[in-house]
Amino acid sequence: MGKKGGPRVFYGWWIVAVSTVATCLDGALYFYGFSTFFLPLTQEFGWGRAALSGAFSLSRLEGGIMGPLGGFLVDRLGPGKLMLAGVSLMGAGYIVISRIDSLLAFYLVFILLIAAGSTIALHQATLVAVANWFIRKRGLAMGIVMSGIGLGGLGVPLLTWLILGSGWRIAAVVAGLVVWAVGIPLALAMRHRPEDHGLLADGRALAEADQGAPDPNAEATPMVAPDFTPGQALRTPVFWMLCFTLGLRWLVVSAVVVHFIPLMVGIGLSQEVAATMLASLAVVSIIGRLSFGWLGDLFEKRYVMASSLLLLTIGCLLCAAMQDWWYALIFVIVYAPGYGGGATLMFAIRAEYFGRRHFGTIMGLMDFIQIWGVVLGPVFAGWVWDVTGSYSTAFLIFAATSALSMALMLALRRPVLEPAPEVELA
Repeated sequence: MGKKGGPRVFYGWWIVAVSTVATCLDGALYFYGFSTFFLPLTQEFGWGRAALSGAFSLSRLEGGIMGPLGGFLVDRLGPGKLMLAGVSLMGAGYIVISRIDSLLAFYLVFILLIAAGSTIALHQATLVAVANWFIRKRGLAMGIVMSGIGLGGLGVPLLTWLILGSGWRIAAVVAGLVVWAVGIPLALAMRHRPEDHGLLADGRALAEADQGAPDPNAEATPMVAPDFTPGQALRTPVFWMLCFTLGLRWLVVSAVVVHFIPLMVGIGLSQEVAATMLASLAVVSIIGRLSFGWLGDLFEKRYVMASSLLLLTIGCLLCAAMQDWWYALIFVIVYAPGYGGGATLMFAIRAEYFGRRHFGTIMGLMDFIQIWGVVLGPVFAGWVWDVTGSYSTAFLIFAATSALSMALMLALRRPVLEPAPEVELA
């Protein structure tokens, strides 16, 4: 995996590079990109904001339902094959959605093709690969990968410009072609586990370890969790508490992502400026994704995660009081690092607590259980706006939700893998 006679770059860092580009694609065309289609669709078809938000919520519900299966398949087949299948679905979905003319058709295509493809290819496959290739530097590696989502936010103004200039249908076709052109080569470069290539996690040669050579970084290695099976993880109280805690976080962040542009337009900003603000939020979140991931390698991850939730709480209070552009500016500065940091740490905590051998399956189970937060957040915010004409009440409730999540995170403790009972031989 390197040139003979020259310094070898640990292939895990190539996995990080491939995964970062993949998450950048996800941020530009799905996670943030969906918001750019929000107002054009409501204007053309007259759909309510709660109804349209439901598509995003149900897509996350679908992602949660298929999460355990997708995670299991990634663990068994490897991330490359799953990524290839996912980007094929996602690209086709954008092209097909350019022809829809009803809310039902939009729901079906968005959920079954675009969202499903994104979940498999750009979420599960990338995170499982990185968790497998790193232990000591897992927080930093995941921080870099999750920064791709923030970088993808830079594509939001371009997508908005394309929608306003050529229409949302043309923009959807272009998005589908970009997914294929970028995603398929990335899938071909993905690899599953370092052990398959004569290496151990973090880059040590497997042959060197077999010969008993000391690991020069052993003292820097944090306590590594034993590899829980999915069944063992499900039997720990920490698993369920972590699911509920992260579900509360998702309740907040999913609503912010979907309703950010309508919220900005509501205080008098143009759609172009609102899209730029969303891109700014995504880019500033990179600070949190990298710094909180790095801090999580140095300090107790749950404390670092709790500090990110504190920033979300403050950000929601700012949203509730949003009246002018400078509120939005302060919101981005406060909220974005906490939002980005939490996105990195929630996966690093899972890998640290439950190990890496079954990481994909356990992550999928957690995604399934905590999906209620992703589903309810955008719909609740849209319903509050439909009823009151304002998002203020929704974001006050989200602030309380985030504060509760912070308190629960501080109460978490690392799970203990109980040894198998000894069997006495007659």
